[in-house]
Amino acid sequence: MHLRSGRGALIIGVLFLIVALIFIAGCTNKSTPPPPPTMVYTPQTTILMGSASVNPQILVISKGVTITWLNQDLGFHIITSDSGDPDSFTSPPLATNQEFQFTFTIPGTYEYHYTDDSAVKGTIIVH
Repeated sequence: MHLRSGRGALIIGVLFLIVALIFIAGCTNKSTPPPPPTMVYTPQTTILMGSASVNPQILVISKGVTITWLNQDLGFHIITSDSGDPDSFTSPPLATNQEFQFTFTIPGTYEYHYTDDSAVKGTIIVH
């Protein structure tokens, strides 16, 4: 009898240990940290800024669309609309991977350029 009670105690002990391990495993936080944010590139509404050009240089959009300029250059750049445009905009200095957004609410043709290099320019046509 003593042998059976030893086996019974062993089985109860093993079951207790299994239940305890399952409980502990369920209480641990195994969630992985979220990935770092990535820049969203939407060709229809994003203008990529480089050291010597913007891409696309001409963009045709509908009224009410928000355009994002994304600086992919290592240097700082400021985007500004040309005088005489239907509406005006000027970005703050944009470092690498920083962006600027502007919503075009007035139809017309908008010319813009870098303030640090007026040869880098683009056009947005709003219908």
